[in-house]
Amino acid sequence: MTIKALPAALVIAALVAACSGTHRPRLASDGAAPWQIPPAAFGSQRLYRISYSGPQGEGSFRLTLRLADAERYQVMAVDPVGRALWSLDVDADRGLWLDHRNRGFCTFNGSFDVSGVPLAPFPLLSLPALLLGRLPAEPVAAPQVKGRDLSYRDDMDRRWTARLEGDQVESWTLWDENQPTVLWLRRDDWAILSDRAAGAQVRWREVLAERLAKAPAALAIPAGFEEEDCEASAAPPPG
Repeated sequence: MTIKALPAALVIAALVAACSGTHRPRLASDGAAPWQIPPAAFGSQRLYRISYSGPQGEGSFRLTLRLADAERYQVMAVDPVGRALWSLDVDADRGLWLDHRNRGFCTFNGSFDVSGVPLAPFPLLSLPALLLGRLPAEPVAAPQVKGRDLSYRDDMDRRWTARLEGDQVESWTLWDENQPTVLWLRRDDWAILSDRAAGAQVRWREVLAERLAKAPAALAIPAGFEEEDCEASAAPPPG
């Protein structure tokens, strides 16, 4: 299962006007909707420790997010001893994917999905929102809200439900008809993503956050890397 990635989803100015039977969801104190990255997170560099367990095995890795703004960011993953696994460089709708293990690369415009990468089933363009504990897809119409709970459908007509606690998203579920397929929740300092369809679970924790002095320099394609098809690229989880 894949979900269409829309970078514009990260920069929605406000919710659409409420219609009959719906209400505006509670906004974060800085005005960010639950699927938006809070503006205070821009201009930051964050380090995460991530573990994976699923059909492809178990492993752990470290991930660095350099988030200049909603359209300019880099994500870099390394194994426990610091060897590069993969990198993602995004500038608006354009980007570069580097597969360091297989010495491959691809460039892309707009939606991008790499199979076999931990933190699936979501395309890598949704990674900043996902890592920061936001909903990784925007609604196409005003969500329905009952107390702390909200529900909506995305532009692929998938149903999402979530529970909010103040400015935070405490949990969310992506549904396939009446069956939950992907679940995310916050537990203490950990985020836990369970993909029932794939039989996989990913856990991550932010261990460092600091200001980003300037927008990251564009990544270069290393010598000897061969071009690949972005949609066919696959990086196995670290073992």
